[in-house]
Amino acid sequence: MKKVFFLVIILISFSCSDNIPVNNCFNGVNMNAIIDLTLPEFQGLLVPDGNSQNIIQGRNVYIFRVGATGYRAFDQQCPERTCNSLMTIEGVEIVCPCDGKKYNYLTDGVPLDGEGCNALMYLVTKINSSQLRISR
Repeated sequence: MKKVFFLVIILISFSCSDNIPVNNCFNGVNMNAIIDLTLPEFQGLLVPDGNSQNIIQGRNVYIFRVGATGYRAFDQQCPERTCNSLMTIEGVEIVCPCDGKKYNYLTDGVPLDGEGCNALMYLVTKINSSQLRISR
């Protein structure tokens, strides 16, 4: 019984690491920021279907306002990490300029061809009428 207990303890200690892939392609990407919509750089988010592109905690983040009350945020790094160029937005598609791969932001950043990693999406929580929390 002691051996089984010892084996369980060893397995638990090895499973407690930060090497778990986030979104199958991103390791160790964490975000916990509160943005103030009254600041000029976020004013595009005050109107339905508006957007804002900003550097938040060292990451290039594109935030969309979806309809009257919803928000979505995506990292602009290409999921395949094949280049240093930032992804661009074309309608409802997020496009990686290096390989031309397209992702739909309305479906949580899923690749349009169904293959590979999703675009890295952040959780957006409305705190009040003028603040959002961006987290991962």
